[in-house]
Amino acid sequence: MPSGLPKAAEVDKGNDEGVEIRKVTKEEAAFILGQGGKTKAKLCTVSGANIELSEAWGQDRSAGSQLRISGTTKQRKYARKYVEFVIAQRIGPVKIDNPDAHDDLTILVVPADTVSFITGKQGSFLRLVEEEWGSLLFFLQVNPKRPPQNVDPTRTERLAIFGPERRRRGAQLKVMAAIEMKIQGYFTKNVGDSESPEAGFATDTMTIKEEDYSYALGRSGSTRKKLARASSCIVEYVGRVAYFCGDRPERVRAKEYLQWLLHQRIGGHVRVDQAGRDDVAMIMVPNSCIGFVTGHKGASLRAIEEETNTFCFIDGVADDGEDPKPLLIFGCIEDRRIAESLVWEKISQKYDEYDSWESRGDKGRRKGKGKGDKDGKKGKGRKDDARADAAAQARRDESEQESPVKKVGDTEAMSMSDDDAAFLMGPGGKTKRKIMAVSGAHLDFKNKCMEVTGSLEQRSRAKKYVQLVMAQRLGPVKIDDNEKHDDLSIVEVPADAVSFVTGRQGSFLRLVEEEFGTLLFFLDFNKSSRRDTIERLAIFGPLRERRGAELKVMAAIEAKQPGYITKKDAALPSRDPAEGFATDRMPIEEDDYSYALGKGGATRKKIARASGCVIEYIGRLAYLSGVKKERTRAREYLGWLFCQRVGPVEVNYARRDDVSVLQVPKDCVGFVTGHKGASLRAVEEATGTFCFIEGGREDPYRDPKPLLVFGGAEARGQAEEMLKKRIDQKLVEGWVHEEGGEGGKGGKGGRRKGGKDPMERDSRISEHGGFSSGGLGASFLY
Repeated sequence: MPSGLPKAAEVDKGNDEGVEIRKVTKEEAAFILGQGGKTKAKLCTVSGANIELSEAWGQDRSAGSQLRISGTTKQRKYARKYVEFVIAQRIGPVKIDNPDAHDDLTILVVPADTVSFITGKQGSFLRLVEEEWGSLLFFLQVNPKRPPQNVDPTRTERLAIFGPERRRRGAQLKVMAAIEMKIQGYFTKNVGDSESPEAGFATDTMTIKEEDYSYALGRSGSTRKKLARASSCIVEYVGRVAYFCGDRPERVRAKEYLQWLLHQRIGGHVRVDQAGRDDVAMIMVPNSCIGFVTGHKGASLRAIEEETNTFCFIDGVADDGEDPKPLLIFGCIEDRRIAESLVWEKISQKYDEYDSWESRGDKGRRKGKGKGDKDGKKGKGRKDDARADAAAQARRDESEQESPVKKVGDTEAMSMSDDDAAFLMGPGGKTKRKIMAVSGAHLDFKNKCMEVTGSLEQRSRAKKYVQLVMAQRLGPVKIDDNEKHDDLSIVEVPADAVSFVTGRQGSFLRLVEEEFGTLLFFLDFNKSSRRDTIERLAIFGPLRERRGAELKVMAAIEAKQPGYITKKDAALPSRDPAEGFATDRMPIEEDDYSYALGKGGATRKKIARASGCVIEYIGRLAYLSGVKKERTRAREYLGWLFCQRVGPVEVNYARRDDVSVLQVPKDCVGFVTGHKGASLRAVEEATGTFCFIEGGREDPYRDPKPLLVFGGAEARGQAEEMLKKRIDQKLVEGWVHEEGGEGGKGGKGGRRKGGKDPMERDSRISEHGGFSSGGLGASFLY
């Protein structure tokens, strides 16, 4: 800047934008800058202008510094004024003789004996209020030229609060709350419940009962802040009065949220009429996932609320038997989307962890030493527990194994930088393993190149997937010739559901990729897309795996927007006549849904493994994808499952090639199925089969009972072997009950001499009118 520039200069940019430059001394510059630049940053925040300090003009550095203010006319006006106030505080108190002349000023009258309390040590409290609310606060002193004639012993001081209206009001209430803490009733003595008639920015109040106050406040004010963030309303507690400041919809929301919160404190269950509300999203959470989503004493849900600025709770009665439960999420649209993705991620984690639930339960039950269990290694039921543990461990080991990709075929090399190689490796080598699993090729990184080994088709696909993954480093991926990719499926995702389908940092898509061995990413994704637009999700991989991933994504979309998928697909034929790979649909009645899903989706997964069919529930439609034989089996298995819920099932298995029949002595049925079917479930999970006791054939009381095992030949063989061992164990250890006899001594786990073994009593009950927990009901009612 030329040295002859005037003291203050203005350069207009258009009609409003401009720049002002003025000279300040070094001392003033240091005061304006503040410690670590905090004062300058505060002035920028309050005024909205951009303020910069630079060295002295020309070559004479002793001349001082220059202050450059840029912004609109109004922003520059406020910035100039605030700078003058800051400079004035260097030499004495700030004086404002005509407060009405400032449209950005609120004056709060403060009792003189609370000034030091609300100022804090070296002004710490006022600085905290300034930072929280983006405002400027300082005390005004009485004009020394006109001192008061009579000094009131209860004199007051004036606190000036500068900034936009909403920020000023927030800072004012924060200071009022501090004063009320020092002098109870100073502001609230005559304040009760009130509602402003104003539609615009105004204040409502609501009294809080003494017993409700701590609950409404939360630890360090966390609950109050949560309600404020979710409602976009200023919420402050001044004494036992809640102040709500904002426009009418914001005030109404904040009061509703607080009332719902206080109703929950006394054990009440809130029902919310969502019709016409634009501040809520709903996720249907399976009963089995509720505890995991909410966490111990609600800790997990609170963490989601804090991270996303939302207010969440389960709608309705917790133990009313309904499944799934509606989880309501209140807040602005963007925050709700993030919260939804986090909740969905928790649900997905819970489903993925199901395989280890049984083994954890067994271990938990065996922590203590039982009767006759001196070393904790012997006792009743130890063999059963050991088998369950072994089966669960086998399942975990299998799920944790990397998909084997044999290094067979020709090899070609691709040059690659170290940064590219690191990106393709991914955390713990996950990205590399994913590309190998999808393409079938083997990848090795050596000497700034990547070696791709496999067949021509495998190498071609591996190179394509590498290029697609690398393209994501630079921006959105584009694929214009979809029809040229025989390994590609496109799912259209409504923009409103993109963040929900993606999950936090892509977590849900990564889970889908790992589950199905696929590659997923959005094409030409635009984060600023309008809510009524459609985004395209690309899914690469083999046909069956692509379809599984596609259905999983469709289920997520349906969860976010009920009816989006099923309304269109409900009109499609329920059965596809094609012999090859296709999709059938099967409606699920509301009463059957939870039963068909099973705890953590276990029943659905069991039917899918046994039938060899890809099965996914989207809304209340079951999608069955596979060749015709697989789809037929899956439909039959589900049909039998639904029938079992209300009674016995008869199966004409004479000419079936997917079933093995094991004749189980009636006195062994309870032991084979286990308590509530736990033992039979363990066999199903370990072998990938679907098993149940057939009932109602010719003589319902006959002995033995046919146990049907459905699945592939190898899986059925494994299941039969495990089940026969349980039958032999029951017979060899002398647990068989002969009616009218006293029974044998048996082993340590056997019945006491002359006693009535509960399992044997269950068997007799099942023989004389219905099935017990150890009979048919135990084999499938879970």
